[in-house]
Amino acid sequence: MSGPHDPALAAVVSELKTLDPHGALTAQVFRDTFDQIYDGQRTGRYSIDRLAKTERTHIGTLVEINIQRRFRYADGKDLDFAIAGHDVDAKYSMRFGGWMIPVEAQGKLCMLIHADDNRALWSLGVIRASLERLNAPNRDLKRTIQNSCLADAVWLFRDAPLPENTILRLPAADQAAIASVPPGKYRVAELMRRAEGRVVNRSSIEATAQQKDSMKRVRTNGGAADVLAKEGYLLLGGTRVAAQQVAALLELPVPAPGNFVPVRVIEAEAGTNEPAATINGLRIRRWRPGDGFLDTTELTQWLRAGRLQ
Repeated sequence: MSGPHDPALAAVVSELKTLDPHGALTAQVFRDTFDQIYDGQRTGRYSIDRLAKTERTHIGTLVEINIQRRFRYADGKDLDFAIAGHDVDAKYSMRFGGWMIPVEAQGKLCMLIHADDNRALWSLGVIRASLERLNAPNRDLKRTIQNSCLADAVWLFRDAPLPENTILRLPAADQAAIASVPPGKYRVAELMRRAEGRVVNRSSIEATAQQKDSMKRVRTNGGAADVLAKEGYLLLGGTRVAAQQVAALLELPVPAPGNFVPVRVIEAEAGTNEPAATINGLRIRRWRPGDGFLDTTELTQWLRAGRLQ
């Protein structure tokens, strides 16, 4: 049984907490793995539902491979990983509680991994898969964990936020509107309009553009940024500190490198109490229905140069 009298489980949990105390590294492994199997730039896919059945069954293997690479776990003697000197079997399930424990892992330490891209949530725990915690075996002698025993696991993270798959999280009507535009900069521009005010991740851009050098379809010099500047949008990219500062001042999510936050802006009124930012002497705030229009071409050029003033 696991618990205070299971020193192996305690040692594994301690090592996992040390390697990723806040879970950001593990969460990014899940994001990268989903994006890897979607292969959006070539296929235009961005959801599990669009994968073939054989591809869906391969997700768990990719997750385990990528986790091992990210944290450099040694191979276990009999199971997947060696963590803190103890064998640990990695078990992934798209459904929380759906882990299948094979014969060789029964009675052993198991890392329970779950990630749901539709809900943008993930969980990770460690349990001693003792037989009294398992259900009856199936034809392959694999066993699931009794629901009442899932609380026996040490949950390092439970329903933690997964970096969003932007296009997947948009309403179906918005997804359809984006898909109705031909691939390239105009479809990317439609994605940015529909995702105004939220982080747009790189893989969503690639799945939308469906062209080589998809990120070029976002930027100025012929990309979506030029199209949208005429409509009053700024595409705040995570590779520019000035753009990140504008996002923070407007109280928007601050984009990481490779991501963008599209925002429609207008000149701010004197004395406004709304969040505002100043670029090249012009004070701006977020656009509201009924506002006029501001051509942001010049502001975009200043941000591209990495400058606010």
